[in-house]
Amino acid sequence: MPAMSSGRSRHAGPGFRIRRRTMTAAAITAILSTALAISPTHSSAAPKLPGGRAAKPTAIVSLGDSFISGEGGRWQGNVDMRYSETDSMFGTDRATVCGPSGCRKDPNRVYVGDSYLDPTTGKENGCHRSDVAEIIESHIPVDQKFNLACSGAVTDNLLPAASGGRRFKGEAPQADQLRALANTHDIKLIQVSISGNDLGFSDIIKSCIWGFIHGPFGQYCWHEYDWEVKEKLRREVPDKVKNVIDQIRRVMRETGHPDSSYVLALQSYPSPVPLSAAYRYSEGVSVSSQRYSPGGCPFYNQDTNWARLDLVTGIADMLEGVAAEKRIHYLDLQWSFDRHEVCARGVRQARSGDTLSSPIPTRDHGAAHSQGQVEESFHPNSYGQKVLGKCLREFYDLARSSGQREYTCLPSQGKGIDGMRLKPLSP
Repeated sequence: MPAMSSGRSRHAGPGFRIRRRTMTAAAITAILSTALAISPTHSSAAPKLPGGRAAKPTAIVSLGDSFISGEGGRWQGNVDMRYSETDSMFGTDRATVCGPSGCRKDPNRVYVGDSYLDPTTGKENGCHRSDVAEIIESHIPVDQKFNLACSGAVTDNLLPAASGGRRFKGEAPQADQLRALANTHDIKLIQVSISGNDLGFSDIIKSCIWGFIHGPFGQYCWHEYDWEVKEKLRREVPDKVKNVIDQIRRVMRETGHPDSSYVLALQSYPSPVPLSAAYRYSEGVSVSSQRYSPGGCPFYNQDTNWARLDLVTGIADMLEGVAAEKRIHYLDLQWSFDRHEVCARGVRQARSGDTLSSPIPTRDHGAAHSQGQVEESFHPNSYGQKVLGKCLREFYDLARSSGQREYTCLPSQGKGIDGMRLKPLSP
């Protein structure tokens, strides 16, 4: 989870953790999955319509995967120490509850709506909908906010069951949950984050890490995945995302919501890694490299540059193209954590003296020890979630007040969360 030195802007992106020299193939396989229980915020009494009928309460909804569900929001910094069930780990673990008899961990106080555990297995790796998820942190003035996104979701999990949608982690397809909400609420915004899991992002990350730690020097994962990813981005994944948009529109029309009555938007993903020149650790070699320990960011320069310039940008370009074709709104987030990615130069991890009540004031990513669930790795922590919420609020305001449909969210260095600004992508 991110943590940065004082004096830098107060935001960050996904955190990343791996175990030190005990990392196994199974652990790497689990490294990344991408994040519903309906988790509404309260509202005031609904106004009356002419004739005395009560107006439906207004609502906004998030659909998709872990990058909008709030996975990673448990953490408010990253620390190079082994996971503890009784320690706040220098104030980084928001799931820590302390009392007269000591401290314990309760992830359910952060991952709301029973979303910490997978109800189909009774084990960890649930939908991970945090109390600081983007939709909540947007503070958009509506009666209720619903987070229907789920860690690990793919496009099929968003489609209605009648159109081939599949249940996921014990829940109905997200479009069917949306239908239930749309029957009882006046939906003002539907924000969608999807496609990363359809591209097999976890396999890519696993390959990059395994190659750095265990493979011969120079065994770059981008060599293995470049052609496959670009083919999927050209041919397969865009059609899947278009189908999701079409089915959401259909659900909304069938529940009495004309297209013009709400904002429908796709968003891209923030980059979890910087360009190689921006790392604070040199590349080094395998487990002797500081990128492995204490950094927790074991990537070759070539792989990290490919991930930033080809993978993250390729997904963003694909989603922007889908949004333009379907004439919906689009929020580009690929540079929203610029200079605050995993192991970026000028930022730091938590250390002695940082506490829950006085946490590290600015954030960083990466630690060689596993903290919490590995699925939380490479996801925005609580500070990053606040950044995304700020972007979403301004995006929604502009979407309603201007004819511009495409924006990118950028940081203003040194100005913190309040310095996040939106810029039109095209005239």
